[in-house]
Amino acid sequence: MHDLYDINLSGADWVKPCGGNNDSDGDEESCVLVANTPEMVAIRDSKNPVAEPLRFTKGEMDAFVRHYVRENDVVI
Repeated sequence: MHDLYDINLSGADWVKPCGGNNDSDGDEESCVLVANTPEMVAIRDSKNPVAEPLRFTKGEMDAFVRHYVRENDVVI
């Protein structure tokens, strides 16, 4: 596998899974944007889209989500 940070994300489709919540002042709260590519999952800050996104292999993201669901009693 090559370095995930060498993969060009310029054409990636970024989605906001949290729905864009608003705080009491009507400002958008911090949220993440996620791009799911064939090679990886990338995550970036919705309020700072020019910052370098974090990148994870599909296996790493799957392990994280499974652990989070198990440890937080999330029902899917």
